[in-house]
Amino acid sequence: MKIKTKWGFIGNAVKLNADSNVVKAGQTFDADDEYAHTLIGKGLAVPVEGDAGAKGNKEAKPSAPQKANAEGDKQAKPKGNKEAKPASTAEPQDKASEAP
Repeated sequence: MKIKTKWGFIGNAVKLNADSNVVKAGQTFDADDEYAHTLIGKGLAVPVEGDAGAKGNKEAKPSAPQKANAEGDKQAKPKGNKEAKPASTAEPQDKASEAP
């Protein structure tokens, strides 16, 4: 896969089909596909336009718009998850009624 480097780095000369491990920004290589994808994923390189092996990412789109159901969003909310209330205690809340 043909790639063009965006940054300088120390790479793998064998996988880049290069003479040296030292890579400078702006160089173009016919690299091993797996290694090229790794460098692209790390942001160190970009695929060269016009390369038959380079495939751009396609944006995911929903197949159909989602319709609201008749009940509204009740199905989206989990059932039985009510807000926790503090547990009642055996001690009276009013301490004024206690003898000193």
